Amino acid sequence: MRKVNKPENSIKITKWDLFKVFLTSFFMQAVWNFRSLISVGFSICFFPILGKLCETPEMKRDFFQRHLKFFNAHPYFASFALGVSIRLEEMRVAGESGVTETIDRLKTLLISPLGAVGDRLFWATIKPAALIFGMVGILISSSVWMKLVFIVVSFLLYNIPHFYYRYEGIIEGYNHPHDIHRFISQQRFELLRKFYGYLLLFGILAFILIYIFTLVQSDLVYMVFFILATVYAFIFNRLSNNFYVVTLGTFLFFLLASVLFL
Repeated sequence: MRKVNKPENSIKITKWDLFKVFLTSFFMQAVWNFRSLISVGFSICFFPILGKLCETPEMKRDFFQRHLKFFNAHPYFASFALGVSIRLEEMRVAGESGVTETIDRLKTLLISPLGAVGDRLFWATIKPAALIFGMVGILISSSVWMKLVFIVVSFLLYNIPHFYYRYEGIIEGYNHPHDIHRFISQQRFELLRKFYGYLLLFGILAFILIYIFTLVQSDLVYMVFFILATVYAFIFNRLSNNFYVVTLGTFLFFLLASVLFL
């Protein structure tokens, strides 16, 4: 991997500066909007290093005009674009030509891969795997302390890769702005995705077994309730993904259940 050589007169962004950017990146979705999606939150992340890149109010205005344009990505993987932008802004201040156009072009090119890789890894795999692991652990635990242990483990299963890529993305983007595509390919995350995929499969199977065991051990009333709940979930999943329809259907189902079984 080639790194970009820093000019002698470039502004020195330290690792401590990048760590402060990492902390600020937790506000990435703070001002999410339909016009520019996460660009406002993305721009907020520059606050810790803004003083090193912009000396005058005019420079700050131009800076935010560049970064408040439309931008979207997975909120954790947007850190790669954040690191790239910081390094290129540093190069622009150092006097390198054509950097402004490069910033716009690279950010645009990164929207699709950062969104696709991040969504597939976190929303479709890690998040449900960690959640169902915690649910199964709570269901099989007999003591409060064991339930708390499973909650903590579930939290760690999700947030260890979350924190790692949120920080490492900034570092790798900063060190490799022109070949960042090598660090965000699907193949790089395949092993991690498979691990959480197997964990998700194990959790689903365990949850089904617990569900069946509970159903068999229950009396007739609860058995009927479980069966109706399963049928209800299947029907509404097939009919609509609309949040309001599902919410109304859930309310009516439990209203009916309370009349029949309570």
